[in-house]
Amino acid sequence: MTQAPMPPTMAFPAAPLALAALTPVANGQDRLVYDHPDFPDLLFKAPKTLHAALGLAEGAAIRLALSDLGNFRRLALKLAPRTLWHPFFTESDCYLKARLAGTPTDDLPIPNLYGFCDSDIGPVLAVERITLPGEALGRTLKSIAAAGPLDPEMIALLDQFAARMFGQRIIAGDMTAANIVLGQRGAARQLVLIDGFGDIHALPLRSASQRLNRIAMTRSFHKMAGRIGLRFDDTRLRFTARTA
Repeated sequence: MTQAPMPPTMAFPAAPLALAALTPVANGQDRLVYDHPDFPDLLFKAPKTLHAALGLAEGAAIRLALSDLGNFRRLALKLAPRTLWHPFFTESDCYLKARLAGTPTDDLPIPNLYGFCDSDIGPVLAVERITLPGEALGRTLKSIAAAGPLDPEMIALLDQFAARMFGQRIIAGDMTAANIVLGQRGAARQLVLIDGFGDIHALPLRSASQRLNRIAMTRSFHKMAGRIGLRFDDTRLRFTARTA
């Protein structure tokens, strides 16, 4: 297997990053994503504070409530705050399995992960920035679909993305059009799942069974296709326009 080197012109932080004063470029349920001007090829993922993840004001008392019994995420965060780091472990595991299987870095349907580095908000994960020429970030499939019906070129890229996801047996715990980004690697445009990969479930059944993972991924593709005006053929692993 070849190594996963960073591009020769890519710099990697050698000293703690100053991120606290920066505005995140993405704000998820439990994580923030930062763009640092000194590292244009990278993005940096960080967990939110426990209070922010729970939707509480900083410094507010955190107490268990009866309503938490019906919300596994909130219950887990309150009982074990380090579960905020769980997605980092699952993504790293997913990435390593794909790389150890021999998948080239430019053929992954997920971003390359370059490791953890220190910052003024704690450890952060440095990841490949998926972008388009002349743009700071790539475009989400959700935003592309919202602009109008997907053209044959975009549908072909979706077919390639599905083939890579199934062929490389990637586990996608949260595969939505908002988490899939159009970017350029070398001379080729690709769709990349930038978030929500890895087995995030409490019982990692998808990791234990390739068949269950394939069933779950097929269901995710069907659901996503319906939301962006397409159909998904799970026999041929192909997308078609809903009117076709």
